[in-house]
Amino acid sequence: MFTVLRRKERVLRLIASRCSRLTFQRRENSNGVAIIEQLRKEFADKKQQHIAAAERDHAKIFSVSGITDQYESHNQHGIQTHEHLPQAIYGFGVTSPNQVFINNELNLKYTEVYGFDYDYTLANYTDNLSRTIYDILRDILVDMLRYPKHIKDLEFDPSFAIRGLHYDINTGWLMKIDSYANIQLNTVHAGRDRVSDPEEVIRYYNGTHIAPRYLQTNMFQLNDLFSIPQACLLSDVQQYFKRHNISFHPRYLSDDLNQAARILHTGSNMNSAFGIGGRLHHAVLSDIPNYLEKSPQLVHFLKKLKKNGKKTFLLTNSSLPFIDKGMQYLTSSPDWRDLFDCVIVSARKPDFYRSRRPFRRVREPMWDPVHKFEKGEVYQGGNLTDFSRITGWSGQKVLYFGDHIFSDLIDPTVEQGWRTGAIIHELAAEIETRNTSSYRHSLAWLLRIERLIVEAQSYYGQPDVDGRLENLINEWSSERRNARHELRNVFNRSFGSVFRTYQNPTYFANKIRTFADIYMSNVANLNHVSLDYVFYPDRTYLPHERLVETLIDTGKIKELLRSS
Repeated sequence: MFTVLRRKERVLRLIASRCSRLTFQRRENSNGVAIIEQLRKEFADKKQQHIAAAERDHAKIFSVSGITDQYESHNQHGIQTHEHLPQAIYGFGVTSPNQVFINNELNLKYTEVYGFDYDYTLANYTDNLSRTIYDILRDILVDMLRYPKHIKDLEFDPSFAIRGLHYDINTGWLMKIDSYANIQLNTVHAGRDRVSDPEEVIRYYNGTHIAPRYLQTNMFQLNDLFSIPQACLLSDVQQYFKRHNISFHPRYLSDDLNQAARILHTGSNMNSAFGIGGRLHHAVLSDIPNYLEKSPQLVHFLKKLKKNGKKTFLLTNSSLPFIDKGMQYLTSSPDWRDLFDCVIVSARKPDFYRSRRPFRRVREPMWDPVHKFEKGEVYQGGNLTDFSRITGWSGQKVLYFGDHIFSDLIDPTVEQGWRTGAIIHELAAEIETRNTSSYRHSLAWLLRIERLIVEAQSYYGQPDVDGRLENLINEWSSERRNARHELRNVFNRSFGSVFRTYQNPTYFANKIRTFADIYMSNVANLNHVSLDYVFYPDRTYLPHERLVETLIDTGKIKELLRSS
């Protein structure tokens, strides 16, 4: 240990010595004009090197070539590009969309129980579902809530909204917020139009930060894939009202759309509420192949769990008739319940985690309290406390998978210490985009610009340099803004990536990082993982740790020591 510390100190002194020597030589040997010319030349040379490197990989740099339209189309509609995907560019390796990603150390050897949500977890829906959700919500607004009949002419735009956006019920603004609750200004939309003057947003919130109390009481987040068509309709109706000079309060529009969403999911009368479900459920069951994707790999994974002695359960808010038809289709078997030790439907999550509502049997009318779960039986309602007492399943031996961070993952983690896995279907498309040569070269150029700006700032205070240097840094900062903007557009032209603003994770991504031990694009990704596998997260470096510890991890410390 002592030898390692001495070596670390030596590296630190070596790095500091080289940096100070380089800065001293530059400042001693250069006057103001020469410094600026030297920096301009270095910038131009580096830019040309990046362009040439991209061309060798048959790629482009977005902010130089302006080709993000092609990539946005690829991302939204699955159009394949013919780019060469190299193994690494400037250290950026290729990531598999089928990978399992790790936030917290997790040893599957000690996981005895696997639980699953249904919608967007076990059930993979096609893109047709979002369009149907939009159409049903739109028609409810007109037919039941007396909105203008021409709203029925509106059509769903799959390229507009992303998951995780926030809607302000006072202003009607739809926006993306980062992990520190700061607004990404160029994502703020009023209807379908971006708010053109950022100062208007800054004045309203007295800056770009959203205070926690305001966030909780005046904004709501669109957290699951069901909410994407809802966000689109919210913006489209606002746009319609603005275009036709119809006065409205954003809160009323929000309340009406939430009421329509309740009808969509649960129905508007007793029969639909306690039967199959709402209008959406009837639409899906009327044409299951149009909405559901079969998943042999999912069945293989569930059978693998059972074969290895693991306990399994299904915990969903959907009704038994709905999931019964869906699971029969997904598994190609009427005996799908044999894959689970316990099936709970109509659970009313997240209230399931907080209430003391008792369980009831579903398939026959009985009024006795439930004291045990019988094989092959299906239960509804219930609560987490009784579930743990009846089954004996609690704590970190339970691993539960869901797609909704608030309804599925936060409460069981906090209240019972369950381990959790987030299923995020958008992840696969974003990874495929990030793997393309053009994205990777564009990102490399952005990082290069930032390093050059940092280097240039070290010359502040030199004789005859400050005014010229400030103009130069402003030029480079403008190019940096352009590069960041184009990298955002490659995912979604209105809001960018689901997972990142610019430097920071999004509010949504931060919740995943905090409350999901692992995350992936599909439950079946675990098929390739041994049931005694240990997931180790990458070491997270604080800024003051990054330089030396990265050299150690990558093995480059040996090269540095040999060269000294």
